[in-house]
Amino acid sequence: MKKKLLSTMIAAMLTISMVGCSSSKNEDSASADDKNSVKEITLVTTTSLDDTGFLKETLKGFEEENGVKVNVVAKGTGEALELGKSKDADILFVHAKQKEEDFIKEGYGVDRTEIMYNYFIVVGPKGDEHNKEISKLSAPEAFKYISDNNLPFASRGDESGTHTKEKSLWEASGATNEFSNYNEVGKGMAATLQMASEMKAYCLTDIGTFLSTRDNLDLEVVKDADDSLKNVYSIVTISDLDKEKEEITNKLVEYYKSDDVQKQIKEYGVKEYGEPLFFIFE
Repeated sequence: MKKKLLSTMIAAMLTISMVGCSSSKNEDSASADDKNSVKEITLVTTTSLDDTGFLKETLKGFEEENGVKVNVVAKGTGEALELGKSKDADILFVHAKQKEEDFIKEGYGVDRTEIMYNYFIVVGPKGDEHNKEISKLSAPEAFKYISDNNLPFASRGDESGTHTKEKSLWEASGATNEFSNYNEVGKGMAATLQMASEMKAYCLTDIGTFLSTRDNLDLEVVKDADDSLKNVYSIVTISDLDKEKEEITNKLVEYYKSDDVQKQIKEYGVKEYGEPLFFIFE
């Protein structure tokens, strides 16, 4: 009887020990998984913020502070908004105000926060005989002059924020863009500028992308920035995200609004290009 009782006790102790070891291993494994897992979100943005290197530089601090990997997808604003609608984006950083507001009204977005701005400009082939005349005109008048004289023009043609602005300028000009030297490229801003350079064509661009690529272009500014060409960049949050992604994306908005990052935005490009690529609202 004693032998049987002793045997039963030993078996029980061994079972408890094995369960404890198994539990400990599982906890260690779970802990290791937690350490190795990286939270990820997808930020879909306009090509200008990617082409200028702005996002690569400014996102470093956010990723380090929050243990988050931000996957950047660069598209025209129109396509970016479509990715937001299909839930292939967790947050948007774009620049077409009316389209962004419509996106929110339709229930796809939660909020729109203006972060910074720069300006659109018109560029054209260096030394062209028409440049001096175009420089005297307003932006809509410049577009009418280009149309009336059938000058080569390279359009992004991709429903981006820049293309949206371009279409509004054609409308304001009272002229048509249906002239033989009008070309829709269907590419991002940097690629469109490169093609405009090769074609010796005029082009509407944000000043940031032009400054960051001008050394490789045979183009010059022919219509400088003014208030009618203001280009506002906003972060748009997406509706119906899971709780974790919602928290991360809200943190990203606050990050770009913070004093430190606003200072970084204000200074971005000054050292390399002699002037900022973006401005903050002060």
